Amino acid sequence: MVPSKLTRRRTLLGAAGALAALAGCSGSDSSGDRVTPTEPAREPFDPESVPPHRRLRGTIDGPLVWLPDETQTETNGEPRRRTPTFLTSRDQVDRLRFADVEGVEAARALLKETAFDSETVFLERVPVPSCYELQLCDVSWSATDIDTQFGRVVRDADVACEHDARDSTAWLVRVPEALDPERITSYSSGMSGSSCGERRRPPEREHPITADAVPAPNATAEGDDA
Repeated sequence: MVPSKLTRRRTLLGAAGALAALAGCSGSDSSGDRVTPTEPAREPFDPESVPPHRRLRGTIDGPLVWLPDETQTETNGEPRRRTPTFLTSRDQVDRLRFADVEGVEAARALLKETAFDSETVFLERVPVPSCYELQLCDVSWSATDIDTQFGRVVRDADVACEHDARDSTAWLVRVPEALDPERITSYSSGMSGSSCGERRRPPEREHPITADAVPAPNATAEGDDA
């Protein structure tokens, strides 16, 4: 059984919250009133707390990366969206297909370096407005669920973009656990309208996206808009 696992960043958040609670109980001013913070502290973002990951980005309508047998659809005939694909073997990696988009070589390198006897790569598709960039701020997981949190920032001024257009992104995240995809029954993802470094404690979920149950592994269809 895979033990419940959280990233180091989430662990630090919990420890910091516990210390803050103790300080609130013991601190007082000269009149005996309890001292309480007026707003949550801003937490410096530590990129090393997020598992190794790579991003692909493109303007195509189809998927950026997929397995050839990803053909399962919803009952209404529409392709499944935003459900992650779990890569657990070298055989899956060999069958993986990539569109001709930004980030492919870096993604292949991440997969090549993955030890699937002790690690799992999951693939998540996230659309983004053309003039914005996404940052992966936090990942937490257990044997039965996985959660990702993203930040969104304006792209550099020299990057050409269309205000009303949307791009596709695909994220390959290497989790340091040999997860069993059939046991993962819950998946959630959130996005903040600020960068990872501007997120406050606890992490905000301005636009939460949840799925109570993830179907069979690799259920994202080839028609996903990634």
